[in-house]
Amino acid sequence: MGAISIEVTGYGRDIKEAFSNAQEEAEEQYGNDSYNGAINNCSLIGDYTSKRPTMHPDELAELILSKTDKREVIGYCLEQPKLNENKIKTQVQNFPQEGARKWVTIYKAVDWSGKEVARDKTQTGCIKKARAYVEKHTNTRLDIIICKELETGNSKCATISYKPAAGERLGKYLFIGMAPY
Repeated sequence: MGAISIEVTGYGRDIKEAFSNAQEEAEEQYGNDSYNGAINNCSLIGDYTSKRPTMHPDELAELILSKTDKREVIGYCLEQPKLNENKIKTQVQNFPQEGARKWVTIYKAVDWSGKEVARDKTQTGCIKKARAYVEKHTNTRLDIIICKELETGNSKCATISYKPAAGERLGKYLFIGMAPY
């Protein structure tokens, strides 16, 4: 199998994020065949952003292609990102509870990974269910844990989301190299 030269544009907060985003898009579009001729089968081996102001884009592309082997790309920045410089970069939306919340005590039988296999409102009832489970699954060891669970009321108290800055934008990057084909 051979290689084909590629030029792919990616967007991100930095070159690594842009490369990762370009790989994800290529995988969605071309699949994950290792010889699909797309960037998702390449590694980012360099950043030539510092060379861009001093070289013509065609010269830079030739230089990059001479420095890359099969499955390698080198990238550079076309448009600088404008990052969020706000002191607070998140926003909170609260969901206040009207009235009282009601909590109940629950006993759970869980395996080593924390997977719940039985539950009951009483410890004795949970132990009985856990013993029946272990008799059928002899290689299993269960722990009985006590928990408080919300029976009535809001379980969602708040939502925290990213708060973009005015004018914030992702950077634009160009990746050049040799993809397996």
